[in-house]
Amino acid sequence: MNEKVLSVVVPAYNVELYLAKCVDSMLAAGCDEEIEILIVNDGSTDSTSDMAHAYERKHPGTVRVITKENGGHGSAVNTGILHATGNYLRVIDGDDWVNEEAFATLVARLKTADEDVVVTKYNTIQDVTWKVMPEDRFDIYNFVDCDKPYTFGEIADLPYIRIHQLNYRTDLLQKHDITLDEKCFYVDVEFALYPMPYVRTLRFLDLPVYQYRVGRPKQSMNINRMQQYVNDHRLVMTRIFEFYDRVKEEDTSNALLKYLEYELSRLVVTQTRIWLSFPAMARYRDFIRELGASVKAQYPAVYEKLPNRTVRFLFKHKCFGYRPISWAVRRAYGVGK
Repeated sequence: MNEKVLSVVVPAYNVELYLAKCVDSMLAAGCDEEIEILIVNDGSTDSTSDMAHAYERKHPGTVRVITKENGGHGSAVNTGILHATGNYLRVIDGDDWVNEEAFATLVARLKTADEDVVVTKYNTIQDVTWKVMPEDRFDIYNFVDCDKPYTFGEIADLPYIRIHQLNYRTDLLQKHDITLDEKCFYVDVEFALYPMPYVRTLRFLDLPVYQYRVGRPKQSMNINRMQQYVNDHRLVMTRIFEFYDRVKEEDTSNALLKYLEYELSRLVVTQTRIWLSFPAMARYRDFIRELGASVKAQYPAVYEKLPNRTVRFLFKHKCFGYRPISWAVRRAYGVGK
């Protein structure tokens, strides 16, 4: 058995304003002997590296710094997986943090866990105001019982599990060479989906471990950043469709297909919303029309699961009403006329 119970991979790029809160929250849980914190300095140009190494010197054996050239979030996670030695592995971004009590309880529970995945809750926290955002009604916790063992087939029809909730067995990730796209945004979904063909057992714990900060101007989920990196989102969506096609050929059961269909439907809706958030133009209308036609023809199960009525309307009616809908979306996002 490994000496460390949990490896925490901390992708860190220019997070000098946030890294202390992230690392301190884990250290304050009082389980230094059971965890390793792998701070992956992804080519930072601010004082992130100096701060990380200071923690490493102060907490040898618990904090380890891995410095690499900038390759994006996926590259940092890939590096963390390669270097992890704990029985379980999770990701905590350098600008987020953990609930100390929940984290300590998680580590204690992982000492005796044998599931492929242990799932925990998370809170979404508004930056500056520290307001806790309302719970997502599509969160999987609305559909499962806590502290009950599940097989993957039993949760395959439910909403997918987000990166903030996942604690994987490290050997599952390493044995199957789980690798995310590099130099690309939105690869969180790859971390949440690529290991799933190998997951057999899961357990859900009623522990709000991850504290997810939202509302930073440079955050990838900010609408202006989503517009800037719209092609990255499109690339990841395409990769997940390719993953779905491979699973369809290789998997004799339908469980994983059902699981992927839910997330693909969500990705299609998000991609459409990004295109709608741009000023109404023929090329964005055509992108939406082509996406709708492609999904309907090639992935009818995904098409049937689309969770947004407006997107379903646009697809069904070949972008009839595109301009007023684009205007309404832009107004909702506050991105101008």
